[in-house]
Amino acid sequence: MLSPGRQGEEIAACYLELQGCAVLQRNVRHAEVEIDLLGREGRCLVLVEVKLRTDGLVPARDALSRRQEQRLLRAAQALLARHPWAEQVRIDLIAIDHERRAGRLQLEHWRGVLPRSW
Repeated sequence: MLSPGRQGEEIAACYLELQGCAVLQRNVRHAEVEIDLLGREGRCLVLVEVKLRTDGLVPARDALSRRQEQRLLRAAQALLARHPWAEQVRIDLIAIDHERRAGRLQLEHWRGVLPRSW
């Protein structure tokens, strides 16, 4: 059985592929950070952070810390240099809230949560 975090990543990967984003890698460790999903949309390299909250008091979209943001920015810069086909990089957040009692799963995709040009 998959851990809740891995389940969230699996849901997010399926969602991204349905949206036309090719998932290149999962759980990529780079620049001292783990990137949940690494994708490609055309010539854009997409780093995706996945947050899953089950019956949480705080929505999943609010779970990205400042420290994680800084690490993701560093990793994005380094990964862009390693992928010569990429003309740009984008950092997305996929927030999944699971309410067990209501039997409800809600997914939100936030594109470019850390806008920055390199």
